[in-house]
Amino acid sequence: MSETLSNKVPLAAESRAAFAAWVDDSAPEGRVFGQVLVRPAPQAGYSLRHVDDAGAMDLRLYLDPRAAWEIAKLTENGEYRPLKSSPNLRRGWELRVDDARGLATAMNYLYPAGIVHWHLYREGRLEVTSFRENAARQSGIYKRIQSLTDRGAKDAARACCEDAVCLKKILWDIDETTPLEMDRGGGEIPCPEPCSVFVSFARRVRLFEREEKRDLDAVGLSPSEKEDLAALVEAAATGEVAFAREAEFEKPLNERRMRYRKLTLVPKLRPKA
Repeated sequence: MSETLSNKVPLAAESRAAFAAWVDDSAPEGRVFGQVLVRPAPQAGYSLRHVDDAGAMDLRLYLDPRAAWEIAKLTENGEYRPLKSSPNLRRGWELRVDDARGLATAMNYLYPAGIVHWHLYREGRLEVTSFRENAARQSGIYKRIQSLTDRGAKDAARACCEDAVCLKKILWDIDETTPLEMDRGGGEIPCPEPCSVFVSFARRVRLFEREEKRDLDAVGLSPSEKEDLAALVEAAATGEVAFAREAEFEKPLNERRMRYRKLTLVPKLRPKA
């Protein structure tokens, strides 16, 4: 993202100006970017708040754009947010900034690289990296995702990247000839390549695939599938299903892991007639 354009205007400055102009053109309603409503302020500058707080009056006011880092850090329940594009941004705040530079600073804390990717996508200049290209760059414990099947990668993306768990618009595919076959999302923030959270989840899915090949029991379930079923039954018996943290994919009651099981385990338990 350090390239400059032919007119020598740095990409960061160009995207900052384009984003501010886009918001200015929306006055007074504003624009929604992820879960953030951005509106031109009555006198000058911009007002940012959670979109669900559009008409709220009793919000905590921040005047430093760097406060966005703290706003984006934790969920409503105080849990760390490893993926800033997850739909769990906390409410109850308003951030006012003086100008386009302050707006860009705040948005980059809320959605890192979001406005640069947004601008490049609108200009038709955003480079997209497929899953296979991304996997080829991995090393160490993540190198094993190079062996993930196309079906596994597709199921992993549906479990990890749809709007229910990520607000970005998915642009990448498995490779040049193999599409993801999923709802890619309709938000303003583009996703040009698999992120670190997806790579980590894909590694877990590859472990599931290896398990499927070697450790099925008499009824066709793997050890981790039985572990997940047992955890769900125990949670249901107590009347509370407490999900694991967002990126704790090793734990049975992780939301993305459960979404993956819906795609792969439920068909085993409810075979079509």
